[in-house]
Amino acid sequence: MLDQFRLVHYLRFFAGALVVTWIIVQFGGTGDQHDQYADLFRQFRDQRKVFISDFLNHDISGAYVGDGLSDLCSAKKWTPGLILTCDAVPGGMADVKNGILTCIRVAIEIGAEVILPDIMLRSTMDLSIIAPHDNGPRRGLPPSHFFDTEYLMGTLGEFCPELKIHNSLNDFFDEPSLLEPAKLDIYKVPGVKIAANLGKSAGKLVSEGDKLGKQIHAMLNKKSPPKTRRYPFRVDLRPTPSYVMPAFADQPPLRRYFGRMLRVRKDLRALAATVLFNLQKAFDLQIDPRKGIDIDAFVGVELRTQPDPLRFPDYTEQASDALSFVVANNLSQIYLTEGATKENITSFTERCRDFNIAVITKEDLVEGADAALLASLSYDERFLVDYEVALRAGLFMGNAQSSFTWSVGLRREFAFGEAGSSNSSHLNGTLRWHNQYSTIYGKNFIGDDLRRAIWP
Repeated sequence: MLDQFRLVHYLRFFAGALVVTWIIVQFGGTGDQHDQYADLFRQFRDQRKVFISDFLNHDISGAYVGDGLSDLCSAKKWTPGLILTCDAVPGGMADVKNGILTCIRVAIEIGAEVILPDIMLRSTMDLSIIAPHDNGPRRGLPPSHFFDTEYLMGTLGEFCPELKIHNSLNDFFDEPSLLEPAKLDIYKVPGVKIAANLGKSAGKLVSEGDKLGKQIHAMLNKKSPPKTRRYPFRVDLRPTPSYVMPAFADQPPLRRYFGRMLRVRKDLRALAATVLFNLQKAFDLQIDPRKGIDIDAFVGVELRTQPDPLRFPDYTEQASDALSFVVANNLSQIYLTEGATKENITSFTERCRDFNIAVITKEDLVEGADAALLASLSYDERFLVDYEVALRAGLFMGNAQSSFTWSVGLRREFAFGEAGSSNSSHLNGTLRWHNQYSTIYGKNFIGDDLRRAIWP
């Protein structure tokens, strides 16, 4: 009986000490002591839950730095009641992201309030048709279909409070004059000079983005003289080009972080975390989402053989370059992103097996509810999952015609720096761009304009 009493006493003491220690960790611990206790208690939590939590709470580039955005917004002259609306944006995930950012940037440049554009989904019957039923005003789904709009609003609210964002035109139900806006086609604004044409839906890159705000105001003032203009006054950007501003010309504090205000929606980031957690188990890797990348971990590879408006190199050329890249870098695990046909995935997997290289996709790495969520996603939503996984690959490679590839490559450069270069001698003149962490292949300056225009 005494022994039993002592046992109960010890258990009570231990439980109390555990609670006190937890309180110290949560509220009183600092420095090394806090880290020591935090690591101790992490061992008692489910590994997968810890991994996902770390993934969601630690961006590869660290915390958002908004100094560049704050400087941009504070330097503009803002006009209350001037409202910019933007046509729905078609294209892949990177094109849509840049299109929404273009809308936000134009609003900032002209000092206007803004209604964010919808996302126009591509045809499910023919993936090469990115703007089905493209007659009249484009309709689509809200930005939250791809992105974490709560995070977007919080970021803009903190670093660009001058920019007022409205949910929709329904916010102005008692202002019928807004139904007839002033039309804005950036390429028809007097004085605008074109530096590059990226294609019909992608848009044209202007050469002097810093002058665009004044040029638009000069045009609007002719259409509607400020002295007689009545507010609210709506300006409708149509089309909303994905690539119009020379993003590469932005100062580094702005260039590096402007695109990060649009973050992949949370449930897809959590799904990507699950994929990455299971990938490390499958390949027996040690990946910590709180830290930088391990260059000796898996290789992220994009093959583009699905129907697409762009003409990518054929499967044989893409697969040959990918396999040569992996062999040259002496790695043996490939994470293959969305973009290839099932037949090409099978062929590529079998060919890599001859070199003792394993190929895995996100479909191989999920089950149960996660598999059901993945199966419910559209083609472009699935790229959002791959984007989050590819950012954390040891090495990454893709094609210079792909805006997805450039988004991943440039974002990794901004996050991890450009320390040397990966082994690219095998590419035999097809190398377009590379650093230590990412390689983008393509000939004859393909993709150079994308690089200049993307906010990754």
